Amino acid sequence: MAEKHEQSVRKLIEEVWNKGNLKVYDEVCTADLIVNDPMDPVRGLEAAKGVVKKYRTAFPDCRLDIDEIFSAGDKVVTRWRYSGTNNGPLEGMAPTGRRVNGTGLTIYHFMGDRIREEFSNWDALGLLQQLGVITLPGKSARAGA
Repeated sequence: MAEKHEQSVRKLIEEVWNKGNLKVYDEVCTADLIVNDPMDPVRGLEAAKGVVKKYRTAFPDCRLDIDEIFSAGDKVVTRWRYSGTNNGPLEGMAPTGRRVNGTGLTIYHFMGDRIREEFSNWDALGLLQQLGVITLPGKSARAGA
């Protein structure tokens, strides 16, 4: 079962996040999916699809790449990287045209053969810093500064 769970996670990342094929959510997740995410905690498939639409609109060339994947029992863990160019609005912010990248970890909990819950921890602060939305004290808001 572990190999099948890992295939489902790979399919979710490749088809949903990298290609925007939201129908895959219906194939690999339960209808009452819970997504525990630092920026967008949501419940239900439609809400999860809305999060993907938001990021794929803001970053049309959005890409997630799995660096590591492993499973135990009903859980699959991924360590991943994201990248994209901010060519669309995000949370009311105008597009910056800036290229961003970062890392994250997600634990997927399965119920039977479908993903029931996700726990993600990713560098959301780094994303906002790269977009110039947040600066640290003593740092410039300019890209590359």
